[in-house]
Amino acid sequence: MKKWIIIAGLCILVIVGISVNVYFQSMKPISHAKDFAEKKAREKANLTSMDQFYLYNGDITYYVAVGKQKNGKKVAVWIPEKNSDQITIEKWSDGISKSDAINTVMKKEKPAKVLGSRLGMLDKEPVWEISYLDHSSRLNYAYVYFLKANDKTPYMITNI
Repeated sequence: MKKWIIIAGLCILVIVGISVNVYFQSMKPISHAKDFAEKKAREKANLTSMDQFYLYNGDITYYVAVGKQKNGKKVAVWIPEKNSDQITIEKWSDGISKSDAINTVMKKEKPAKVLGSRLGMLDKEPVWEISYLDHSSRLNYAYVYFLKANDKTPYMITNI
């Protein structure tokens, strides 16, 4: 009986060890992307600190760093995975907040559940990508334009 308990304990320990290793290995690409984005944002946009990081996978993968510049202004920096020298920098104050973007979707679509939000780029224009479930539990995406000056209607991908 004691032998079985020891064997079962060892098996559980091995399974937990393998699971932890798989988790850390799966997080490495995101960690590398975040480090790359922070380095590029510091280099190209004079960022001194990075408060937020978003990974956006659309037609083109973008790394988005949000932080403060040397002059104290908060900015968002969109860095394409390829052609990483062609970055887009926008003042945070010129854009709408995450909560405003979510509220826009809530008013327009009335989702059952908002799954997440991230900054991205749609047709070379900064956007908030909001993923949500409708009342039939279907996945939907809404793209709300980031810049306040952009009065375009949000772009929707529905019933996925």
